[in-house]
Amino acid sequence: MGPEILFVKYAFPCAFILRERGEITKGELFKLEDAALHEKILPRPFLEKIFFRAFRRIQVLAMEMGKDKWDYDVIRAYFVTRHNEIILEGMETYARAPDSLKELCMVHESKIQSIRGDVLVVKYGKKTRPVMGTMIPSPKVGEKVTIHYGYAIERLR
Repeated sequence: MGPEILFVKYAFPCAFILRERGEITKGELFKLEDAALHEKILPRPFLEKIFFRAFRRIQVLAMEMGKDKWDYDVIRAYFVTRHNEIILEGMETYARAPDSLKELCMVHESKIQSIRGDVLVVKYGKKTRPVMGTMIPSPKVGEKVTIHYGYAIERLR
């Protein structure tokens, strides 16, 4: 999986909020969804325009890591680590967000407890919740995945 696909998988769940704010069109939301679900590469300028807040932070992280902002490890580090730090520190729009939304927006490593169609019931820490499993090909009970918002994003090895 290339960096564009990894980025879209993690960023797509946030697109619902951008649509609600009127920052993206319904067509752009569908384009992002299609790319996330079917691992389609979207143009980098398109992604940087829509997710400009994330890329402002990714650029800083890339400089800290001495890598390009589109480096796979930079994208992964942003979502798995830096994104959660931003939420926990209450930066930008997270300053006014209720704790329940902050929890939903964080990326968590979790373990699949059960599968019901496209829905995975996952556990992380002491919490259990359902998430969509449509981005994980052939998920299996017991596997570890990352979750973001209402989706399982990435299978962990």
